Amino acid sequence: MSKTAQFADSDDFLLAPAKRYPLLTAEDEISIDGDKWSAVNELHKLFVEDEALRAYLCAFFTQALNNAPNIKHYSQREQHFTLRRELADYFSDGKYAEFVNRLVKSKAKGTAKWLANVADLNIPASLTVGIAVAALRRSGGQYSDSVADSIAVWERHWEPILSSITPETATRKAIKQQLTAYTRAKDKLVMHNLRLVYSIAGKYRGRGIAYADLVQEGTLGLIRAAEKYEAHQGYRFSTYCFNWISQAIRRYVGDVGAIVRFPNHLQEQIARFHGEIAQEVARSGEEPDDQTLADRLNISLSKARELRELRNLSVSLDAPKFDDEEGSLLDSVADETSSDTDANATQESLSKFLDSAMSRLESNEREVVYCRWGLKNHPVMTRTEIADKLGVSREWVRQLERSALNKLKSQPEVHATFEDFVLSEAG
Repeated sequence: MSKTAQFADSDDFLLAPAKRYPLLTAEDEISIDGDKWSAVNELHKLFVEDEALRAYLCAFFTQALNNAPNIKHYSQREQHFTLRRELADYFSDGKYAEFVNRLVKSKAKGTAKWLANVADLNIPASLTVGIAVAALRRSGGQYSDSVADSIAVWERHWEPILSSITPETATRKAIKQQLTAYTRAKDKLVMHNLRLVYSIAGKYRGRGIAYADLVQEGTLGLIRAAEKYEAHQGYRFSTYCFNWISQAIRRYVGDVGAIVRFPNHLQEQIARFHGEIAQEVARSGEEPDDQTLADRLNISLSKARELRELRNLSVSLDAPKFDDEEGSLLDSVADETSSDTDANATQESLSKFLDSAMSRLESNEREVVYCRWGLKNHPVMTRTEIADKLGVSREWVRQLERSALNKLKSQPEVHATFEDFVLSEAG
């Protein structure tokens, strides 16, 4: 069987589940999405009508204002980013901070007033479901939800610690019913649009990533689109989810399919450039020169040369050195684990000097420097991650970084030590 036939059979196998679900009409999408948001609104009502859930909701948003999730408490960073994404608008500097303050400080006992305050928060569907599942878990239930998983980690660091909540039995039953209705509606939007995922994923083949993995990432984008979609705004779900699917796949290709991560627009230029090379080689058997490629792609000669140098090429260390040998490339890699006494002594001396120089900085400045460059066993972190860890803005982290570096540069000992190190390395 030819490779083309094998690919066709593989595609048919993967597409089989999607083909069972016909495309939705506009009326179908409006009806299904209406069911989804109806379930979300019913959950909001249950939050307000049950006293225990009302207390939990107040505690939840109080913590969002005063005790935002800290990245250092999460062993899985993705959980932290998931919760930050959901809560960003409810932090002290978020666009709904005023409404959160109104909710947590309100003394009104009336259901209508509470419900109006909750409606003002415009809580997204995914966060509503996460809060509902988190509340049910606190009363002894076990339910699956990624946002609730992130909330569970955050709850361990709430101040003060919230005691267990016990919603009424009827309330718990009603929440389960609405969660089921929400999940059913969301799944319909997803399953009836899986064909679009396979179609978009096919455009990213040939980049060193398995087609099934592309489909999986695209499906995650589709699920996110189904959570965010609002049919009343007037556009079709297939139009809305296209960008979510494409973005999810592009990000995955950029993260996994290359040694070096390039911006998305540059990745597309590189792919188009080397695709043109591959077509010419297949047609004539010769690789075109840079000027020919520049003319065909309507770019400058210097840009063509730059794109030629930017391609990410990788090779597995488990690959054989030669076609007729059993040994792998890993066999030829030198063992660098043996210790070098002189190098260890130099590193120890530099480490002690660094401790001395860093001791003259403020504690926040030291933390920023350690995290930015991965010093003292700290993981290398971006400014955004450091901002999350310290509970400050990204601009404040940038200012702390600049202040720390300026203080270090002003120390004569730092310059002298650096010059000695450079001379020793050159010698």
